[in-house]
Amino acid sequence: MAEPSYVQLELDDKDKESLQELQQSVSQAEKELSIVASRLRQREIEGKRAALTQIELDSVPDDANAYVQVGKMFLYQPLPEIKAKLATTVDEVTKECEVMKEKHAHVKEAHQKCQLEFNEFVKAHLAPESTTSAK
Repeated sequence: MAEPSYVQLELDDKDKESLQELQQSVSQAEKELSIVASRLRQREIEGKRAALTQIELDSVPDDANAYVQVGKMFLYQPLPEIKAKLATTVDEVTKECEVMKEKHAHVKEAHQKCQLEFNEFVKAHLAPESTTSAK
């Protein structure tokens, strides 16, 4: 496994502050990106679960007894109501996922922009090669 390569930067106090701000913005963007991606995954899973449950319940007659779990107990609920709630859930999740995918794309774009700014800053402040590699 290759060892990480280090770069040496020439920075004055103002540049140090700018570097810290860029590092914080990149870190914040990464954090926000992971949060949005996690929420999107959760909603997609919820939607898939509701859709699969709906498919399974379509083969069950509407007069069958059905129970919904509430905490550790189960409550009787008419099957048509359960099917209607599942259909509503699937529709809501689909719409929310579309919005969240757009937000994810926007946040990803902002993250890439922050990362690019950081990389450009580092490239602009690299120390000359002759001082960093004295062999």
